[in-house]
Amino acid sequence: MKSIRHILTLVLCTLSLCAWSQDYTRLSERTIMGTARYVGMGGAMTAVGGDPSAVFDNVAGLGLYRRSEILVTFDETIDRTKQHETTNIGKRSYFMCPHASLVFSLPTFKTVEKGVLFHNFMISYRRIHSYGRNYLATGTSDASLGALITGADVDWDIAFCSDSYNNRNALSLKEWGYVNEFSIDWAMNISNQWYVGAGLRIQSTFHNADAIFEETFDKFNTDGIVYSNTNSSALTLSGVTCSLSAGVIYRPAKWMRLGFGIHTPSIGTTRIYTNGKLKAVTDSLRYSYAPDAAGSDKDFHMPLHLSASTAFQIGAYGMIALQYDYLKQHYNSGIHSLRAGIEVIPVMGMYINAGYVYESTFKSADVIVPMDPSFDRQDTYFQNLRWSQYASCAVGYRGTHMIIQAAYQYRWQRLNLYAHEAAKPYDIHTDTHRIVLTIGWHRY
Repeated sequence: MKSIRHILTLVLCTLSLCAWSQDYTRLSERTIMGTARYVGMGGAMTAVGGDPSAVFDNVAGLGLYRRSEILVTFDETIDRTKQHETTNIGKRSYFMCPHASLVFSLPTFKTVEKGVLFHNFMISYRRIHSYGRNYLATGTSDASLGALITGADVDWDIAFCSDSYNNRNALSLKEWGYVNEFSIDWAMNISNQWYVGAGLRIQSTFHNADAIFEETFDKFNTDGIVYSNTNSSALTLSGVTCSLSAGVIYRPAKWMRLGFGIHTPSIGTTRIYTNGKLKAVTDSLRYSYAPDAAGSDKDFHMPLHLSASTAFQIGAYGMIALQYDYLKQHYNSGIHSLRAGIEVIPVMGMYINAGYVYESTFKSADVIVPMDPSFDRQDTYFQNLRWSQYASCAVGYRGTHMIIQAAYQYRWQRLNLYAHEAAKPYDIHTDTHRIVLTIGWHRY
């Protein structure tokens, strides 16, 4: 009889396409994070510019700067996941610095406002996404992981429970990590009417997840212990990629701005490490340890990001912005995002913001991730996000030298969480509260 250690002695360097598709989705997630003003506007700033976080959607927004500045942002996030119609709640909170930027604004000192008026540069860091969730879910199913393994003809020295009735199950999943981006950007102001720019971006990704999935059955062994299957797994994804960005803002009239930005797919390498332990209670207790599996993929790409927006300036009293964003991720259909933001200036130097965002998912229907027949990866769980919505508000002040902003953001999401390909999905509702503080200094 072959043991699992003999079967899995060869580590697979190329993982299944479907499994990688799910990994791509995990690493390609985005969250509307950045300066408090950007968060408060719901990220609808592709045509507005003049903010370092707006530059990430449209680098041409850097061209609206007329003075140098430095900004740092701090963020406290509280995330709660709840399984629909149950008492299963997972909570997590974390503090981070999601943004820091240094802008150099260099005027050309033209005596008339024609031609190139400013060359601006920015060096910055930003957090694209943070993984900080705990999932707790329970349910019943007529298809067990044991039956799935048995049907795959995995020749292991372990007897799995493969009953297809009265299967009660529970999944505990903890995720943490980040996607960071470092950039060097340039933009110029042409006659206060055209603003164009380009940038180089480098992304650093890290995602870690631990999961425990347990199935129990209405059956007992000779020792009076209930039959069960338990799958414990650990997953680590990491990599470095780079990409380019470009954009333009056009002012056909003093009261109107049109903006368009593009962030190209990235190039780079992503590495994956998995390990796990299987335990079955049948006629006796049996354990099976899976050795570490590792692989890499040079074809991984951060998604293509397109952003188009229009903004309407209401004299010196504020601005209204509408925006459409599209993310095209490798092996999946795209995410469509509609954003709306408003800025009101009650007195000179002070501004109040509000915003709303609706995002679709990467796909219009759930994508099922089949188990690798060799079972070299024990992280059989996956999730399909159905939609996300954001509502936010902010207040800020720009003095002679000091800048201070504060914002609050509420995000709610709906997703289907699967323990494995044959399992019924858990209906998960997530709520995230984010408090953002930005402080900075600018040259008068």
